[in-house]
Amino acid sequence: MNIAILQSSNRPLFINFDQYTDGDSDFKKELIYLMIDNLKEVQTSLTEATQKNKLEIFEKTCHKIKPTLSMLEDKDLLESIQAIKSQFSNGNEKDQWVASFTSTCNQIIKSLERESK
Repeated sequence: MNIAILQSSNRPLFINFDQYTDGDSDFKKELIYLMIDNLKEVQTSLTEATQKNKLEIFEKTCHKIKPTLSMLEDKDLLESIQAIKSQFSNGNEKDQWVASFTSTCNQIIKSLERESK
């Protein structure tokens, strides 16, 4: 069962942390920090992929952080990833999805940071 964690002006997180941590608050914090690191890593890989015009850099990182993406179950994030992969060589289309992806990642990171407190 997914639990939406809603706070004013926060992006909801659809993750039941207890499912992954058995209610251990220290492990929950570790998991959150790992997820944040993974999201920052995928953002960096997208920047590098865009600069070098090599989609495979981004694809490899997406594959590497697949467990985080799966746990988050964020439809906007997943849609952005798929769109970037399919529109990578399409200049303007790609830029729109890169901006969407970056914004979504940043919102999720902020929500995760709030959840870790």
